[in-house]
Amino acid sequence: MAQTTAAVVATMLVVLLVAVQPLRGRQRYRRLLVELEKNPDARRRFYLRGIATSWIAVGVVAVIGALAGRGPASIRLTLQHLQPDATQLIVLYVGVAAFALGASLIVLWRGNERQIDRFRRQLGGFVAIIPRTRVERLTFALVAVTAGICEEVLYRGFGIAYVRWLHPSAGSALLVVVIGICFGIAHLYQGPRGVVLTGLIGGFFTWITLLTGTLAPAILIHVLVDLRVVALPSTLSEPVAAPR
Repeated sequence: MAQTTAAVVATMLVVLLVAVQPLRGRQRYRRLLVELEKNPDARRRFYLRGIATSWIAVGVVAVIGALAGRGPASIRLTLQHLQPDATQLIVLYVGVAAFALGASLIVLWRGNERQIDRFRRQLGGFVAIIPRTRVERLTFALVAVTAGICEEVLYRGFGIAYVRWLHPSAGSALLVVVIGICFGIAHLYQGPRGVVLTGLIGGFFTWITLLTGTLAPAILIHVLVDLRVVALPSTLSEPVAAPR
């Protein structure tokens, strides 16, 4: 009975993540745009709601695991399934990611107006979420840590386990593609460019999780990617300059 309940709850969570959450996220983002015109605290409240929702979803994963008799190791949240040379790979990929993200920030801070405008256009639907004030930046740091942990648990940990429950012989390539697509769709509010970019990133996170046998590198890199937003130049929140 418990196993059946776990399967039902797991499937309901997948439906919410793949079909409901993307549309709900787009609606929330559009509502944020309206609320920002009236309430300067709307952005911080948007962050806090997102944090709460993410941890609730992870709580559901924990319930599913308890019902199915599975522990954190089943979603690669421990080092139990660590692959050979995984430690060196984790240090390498996390180090390269940190260097690349730091270098991109330096380029942005030293960039001219045209470069800033180009990057702002690339942000698309994400630009309204960029923190402006000190309080917003501190709150977004919590968002970054939450997203890094919770989204990896949901999409890479739980996602890989669920796909392999449905299709036990699923290979790495299939997992990378399927979970990458689901992760991209989850960021529907960011527009087509954002869906494609986050889909590719999600595929990479899936691949590195399978390669090392743990969620650790994906979580660390994910947190770094999102923390970069805290350090973005405030000029990115200004209106896009008219073409010359």
